[in-house]
Amino acid sequence: MVEHIIARDPLAADLKCSLFVSALKSYKRDSVLRPFPPFYTIDQSKEFDALIADTNVLPGIRDIIQRKNDHNMKSMELMSWILSEKIFTIKSVNKSKYEEVQDLLGSASLALPVPDFLFEMEYCEKLTSKFQEIRGERDLMYALHGSRLENFHSILHNGLHCHLNKTSLFGEGTYLTSDLSLALLYSPHGQGWSRSILGSMLSCVAVCEMIDHPDVKCQVKKKDSFEIDWKRARARNSEGGDVPQKYFVVTNNQLLRVKYVLVYSQKPPQRRSKKPSWFSTHKFAIMMECAEQDFDFLHHGQRVETLPPDTTADIM
Repeated sequence: MVEHIIARDPLAADLKCSLFVSALKSYKRDSVLRPFPPFYTIDQSKEFDALIADTNVLPGIRDIIQRKNDHNMKSMELMSWILSEKIFTIKSVNKSKYEEVQDLLGSASLALPVPDFLFEMEYCEKLTSKFQEIRGERDLMYALHGSRLENFHSILHNGLHCHLNKTSLFGEGTYLTSDLSLALLYSPHGQGWSRSILGSMLSCVAVCEMIDHPDVKCQVKKKDSFEIDWKRARARNSEGGDVPQKYFVVTNNQLLRVKYVLVYSQKPPQRRSKKPSWFSTHKFAIMMECAEQDFDFLHHGQRVETLPPDTTADIM
């Protein structure tokens, strides 16, 4: 079962593992690692030490594919729980689809950072039917939600919950934006999984679907009018007045869900070669050669260009 899920989409499996590990590593693990694997609970007490120890020896995705049946049962039980598809399936999609995502956000003409990886969420039939029932004939709107990497395990499994949002400048609710540069400010790179093929330092941004409902507070125009519907521009208990342009405050959890996940991988800095180049080895000789040529040029009006033999590789 585990091997089948991984073989079908290694990148998606890797993302789930990375988000799980990030939540487990967090000092807020008790609140962000939800759901929590039930077989690490004894008398309603979460056995974090045992879970961390077993997670540390989880094989990487490539390793599982290459060594199909050579893994201990405990590791495979944990991996099976992490990769469970009962509630949702996440699948990697080609980055060319990012143009479609930009169109949904109305930002196709903006020069914004392209994600290193793009994933699409597909929900179980029960959740899909419930969302469609609430939507009815209403249109869909799209916006972005930035958050720390450690929060995404819970976000994907449980959704975005407005009561957990501590930001209240423009009222109570879940804050989203149509501006990727703003969302990225709330999504710093965080420590993920050391064995990840996506990278060990990741940043995630959720692309969310919102039902066009009065409980989604934003600056939108009235139907069949160019005038802003100011009744929808202010959320309850707002301290800063109306919700600004490019922002959305969703006050009802059931009106939004994650549709795509943008993933940015922080590449480790390239190490400089320890092998000295020809130029660094012969630095003094080069300086003397240049000085002599400058002297000849000043006194005789000509410069002789010379290069040492077999230095092409160093120059390239």
